[in-house]
Amino acid sequence: MKIILYFFLSLGLLQDVSFIDKILNDFKSNSKYLSLNIKSHDFTGSAIIENDDLYTYFQIKKKGTKEDYKLFVKDILNKKTYIDLGDESIKKLGFIKVKESKKIKCKLKKGLDKFVKIYFNENLTEKGITNEEEKAFLIKILFDNMRSCYIDDETGLLILNKK
Repeated sequence: MKIILYFFLSLGLLQDVSFIDKILNDFKSNSKYLSLNIKSHDFTGSAIIENDDLYTYFQIKKKGTKEDYKLFVKDILNKKTYIDLGDESIKKLGFIKVKESKKIKCKLKKGLDKFVKIYFNENLTEKGITNEEEKAFLIKILFDNMRSCYIDDETGLLILNKK
């Protein structure tokens, strides 16, 4: 019984790793979003940021390789700690504060598949029915449920990646 339990736990961890790796390997200018905790002089809480923006911040502050960057982010996510930005401007660095939306959270109770259908068309492009604050929370929910997304550079709409 323990072997079977270990096997299923291992599968879950492998899926987690590949999900995060896909995001961390995306360095395009409109890369996939990460959701993590940050701390600065005027804000402590959940935020989203495009992977390439976080990598730029990492390059400026830590000056490590891409592999160092990936380990840094995985460590933050695995330990559920935060990135300490000190006196840096959250907005200037590309972070977007996440504020919980009861309206969006309520729709998640219907299940993730129905939730996705509410906010995205069949081609996985957002329907455009959220404001910027709600969109940030939507991205966090998707990330927490191992669904990645990015902003299309031509339309400015959120695109949900296939599973």
